[in-house]
Amino acid sequence: MVKESKRMLVKLKLPRKLVNKLDRIARERGIRRGRLIASLLADWVEYYVEDRFEPFSMRLDRMGVIDKLLGEIVVVRMIKGEPYCDYCKSFTCGHARYVKKLYSRKWKKILMEKMDLEDDSS
Repeated sequence: MVKESKRMLVKLKLPRKLVNKLDRIARERGIRRGRLIASLLADWVEYYVEDRFEPFSMRLDRMGVIDKLLGEIVVVRMIKGEPYCDYCKSFTCGHARYVKKLYSRKWKKILMEKMDLEDDSS
């Protein structure tokens, strides 16, 4: 029985100018072109896929996120209070946006609990 790979090779014909710009962006971020394109496409498809992300592990300074579309566990670190995705090398990708949403919910919950404790002590 042959095991099917999680990855699939896809060939795209893209305008040379676009490929050159993608290469430049990938070099600036220190990632491979294929990873950049996969990340960009996954972010674009994000709006069509429900429950793309799932929290894997959460700490104060970083979070592991399961990306069901990419089939990867992606690490997002907090840098100067903003989520930074190690996979995409970006502060604005879908992974970073997801973590920002989770952290804001978590901090709201902590603040609400703190307010309740202060009300109880009065």
